[in-house]
Amino acid sequence: MAQQQPVAMDTTSSGTIDEGLYSRQLYVLGHEAMRKMNSSNVLISGLSGLGVEIAKNVILGGVKSVCVQDTHEVSFMDLASQYYLSEKDIKRNRAEASVSHLAELNPYVPVHASTAPLTKEFVSQFQVVVLTQSSLEEQIQIGNITHAQGIALIVADSRGLFGQVFCDFGDNFTVNDANGEEPISILIASITKEKEGVVTVLDEQRHGFEDGDFVSFVEVEGMKELNKTAARPIKVLGPYAFSIGDTTSYGDYTPGGRVTQVKMPKSLTFKTLEASLDAPAFCDMDMAKFDRPPLLHLGYRALHAFKGQHGQFPRPGNAGDIAGYLALVKSLNDASPNKIDELDDKVLSALASQSTATLAPVCAVIGGIVAQEVMKACSGKFMPIMQYLYFDSLESLPVDPIPAEQLQPVGSRYDSQIAVFGTAFQQRLGDQKWFVVGAGPSAASC
Repeated sequence: MAQQQPVAMDTTSSGTIDEGLYSRQLYVLGHEAMRKMNSSNVLISGLSGLGVEIAKNVILGGVKSVCVQDTHEVSFMDLASQYYLSEKDIKRNRAEASVSHLAELNPYVPVHASTAPLTKEFVSQFQVVVLTQSSLEEQIQIGNITHAQGIALIVADSRGLFGQVFCDFGDNFTVNDANGEEPISILIASITKEKEGVVTVLDEQRHGFEDGDFVSFVEVEGMKELNKTAARPIKVLGPYAFSIGDTTSYGDYTPGGRVTQVKMPKSLTFKTLEASLDAPAFCDMDMAKFDRPPLLHLGYRALHAFKGQHGQFPRPGNAGDIAGYLALVKSLNDASPNKIDELDDKVLSALASQSTATLAPVCAVIGGIVAQEVMKACSGKFMPIMQYLYFDSLESLPVDPIPAEQLQPVGSRYDSQIAVFGTAFQQRLGDQKWFVVGAGPSAASC
C-alpha cells in the first residue's frame, strides 16, 4: 500500500463552543477549559479496539481536530474489539477503514487519517500525542521528541485483562484546578495569636482542607488584618484545625468570620518515558493490589523484550513461550535497580498468555481513562496521572485454570476472547440472547 502523506493540522481556531452540544461537559469543565480543548490538535496512533475507543471519546469531547494514524492492516483479531471494522475491511489499513465512521461522531471536529510512519516533523504538529500498540523503541523515540517540544504524550496499551497508561506532560505543566470541585468555605470557631496561628472550625463540620491548600478570610472580627491579606498556605493539624503562620502582630480574634479555600495553579514536572523506565512513578488504581504496579511494569518491559527477540508476543497458552517470557522477566528483574523480591509467576504467565488479545470491555476502561488524560492535557483541568497506571481484571477469570487447548485461535473474529476465556466460554456466550433497553452510552458499551 502506498503511504498516505500526513495531513497538516489547521492552526486557526474559531473559538466558538456549541453550548447545547457540550452542555454537560461545560458543567464539569467550564468555558475556559473547553476553549483550550477547542484549540488542541490530537494525534492518536494505532486504531485497534483501544485506539478507536480513545478516538471516539476524544472526538465527542470537542477538541479542535483529531488525526488517526496507523500502518497496520485489519486482521480477524481486530474484529473482536474494533467496532468500526468488519470482515469486508480485512487487509485494509485500520485508520483508513475507520476514519469515515469517526468523522460522523461530531461535525465540529475534523478527523483525518494517516498511514505514514511517525516522524519528528509530523508529531510536532500536535498538542497531544497518544500512542497505542507502539514498540518500546518507538515510544522512547517519540517521547523524547514530544518532551523536548512541550507536547503532551500518553502511551496506552490493552492486553487481554491487562491495561497500561503512561503520561508525560512536560517539564512545566500547569494544573489550574486539581479536582474541579467548588472551593470549601466554612465558619471559624477560633484563631490563636502565636507564631503558628491555629484556626479551629466548628465541631460539627470538618474543614476538608489538605496540606498546602491556600485559604483566604472574610468577615473576621478582632483579627481583621486577616481579611486584607493575600491567600496563604496552610498546614493541616486535624479534621477541625489547621495552622496559617505568624499571627502575633494581629489583633485579638473575636467570634465570627469565614475561611475559604483558594484554588491556586500547580506546576508539575514529568519525566520522559525513557527516564521513567528505571524510576517509575505509579498511580494506584486498585488499593487492594498495591503490589501489582511494579510487577506489571516489569512484565510489560519483558513483553517488549520478547517481541524484540522473537518477532511476536507470546502465544496464548503456549508453555514454551510463557517459560521463555518468565526467564526474560527474571533477567530484567535481576538487572533492575528496583528489584522485586518475589515475582508472581501466575500473574506474569497470564499477562504473557493474553498478550495478543484485545477485549472490548478493557478497551472501554482504558480508553475512557486515556480520553480523560487527553482532556486534562488540553485544558489544565484536574490532576493528571503521575505517571504510570496499571490495570488488571484477573478476577474475571474462572477459579479453575483454562486448558491450553481451549485458548488456541480458531480463525474467528472472537479469537481475542478465546485467547483469554477459552472456546467453551465463547460457545456459552454465543448461545446467550440479551435484550438491552435504552440507546445511551451505557447501552452502546454492552
